[in-house]
Amino acid sequence: MSYALSLMAGMLISVMVVFNGALNAQVGVGLSLVIIHIAGLVTISLVLLVRRERPRRGRLAPVWYMAGLIGIITTLFNLRAFGHISVSAMMALSLLGESATGLVADHVGLLGYPVRRFRREKLLGLLITLGGILIMLTDFEWVAVLVSLLAGLTILLSRLVNGRLKREVGAASATLINYLTGLAGALLALPLLGLPQAINLHMPLTSYLGGALGAVIVIISNAVVGRIASFYMTLTLFVGQVSAGLLLDMALIGSFPARTALGGLFVLAGLCVSLLQDRAYKRRMDRAAESL
Repeated sequence: MSYALSLMAGMLISVMVVFNGALNAQVGVGLSLVIIHIAGLVTISLVLLVRRERPRRGRLAPVWYMAGLIGIITTLFNLRAFGHISVSAMMALSLLGESATGLVADHVGLLGYPVRRFRREKLLGLLITLGGILIMLTDFEWVAVLVSLLAGLTILLSRLVNGRLKREVGAASATLINYLTGLAGALLALPLLGLPQAINLHMPLTSYLGGALGAVIVIISNAVVGRIASFYMTLTLFVGQVSAGLLLDMALIGSFPARTALGGLFVLAGLCVSLLQDRAYKRRMDRAAESL
């Protein structure tokens, strides 16, 4: 059941990107950010109400409440890239950006997290992943590629910040705080991002569901963490993202993107190599510790 939930969360991530992209096309960047955060806020509030769980605020430094603001940047990056490269390539580039940033964050112990020094063998998995992404990219725009990579960076930063908040106030309250701060940031940014000259009030219901899906993804991910190994969770999330991305790309372009599928297999192989190396390294360290 946990594997199925993790796979579904990965698929929902791709669907969320498409829904948010459609909303952006209808109402513009500024208003779409506000709608996305309102939808997510309503969804997580309903979850707290059903659970009869009172929100908790915590007593942390302000920096640990910034995940919602970082999430705005991630959404802006995704909105900018959508339509300029395939959904599958967006997901793969984001994964590459997240992985590369994660290596740096581990190496320096970013935000007080444990230091895990970079090991040269990790380059192999990254290079295979990069090769798969290059295969997936056909007609593309360099700005879209760059912002998709940067989306991975902001996803990692948001996860690090939110992880500390989640330990302090719990997963549901942390998600509520994220959407509250994100909505406040979106409202402040609205005058700068501007409103469209005309707003279509008769949009499909799916145009409003991206924010709600974001909250659902967080809830599912929190339910799965700890029930299956991180190795398998990462794999199932990625498989879900790319499979849904391929289906969505097929729906958008009207044919099967064989090149994208081949690139996705290379990306998956690179991810597997990296994760297997991590497991092998952990086993060596455990054996070394037992021998002392």
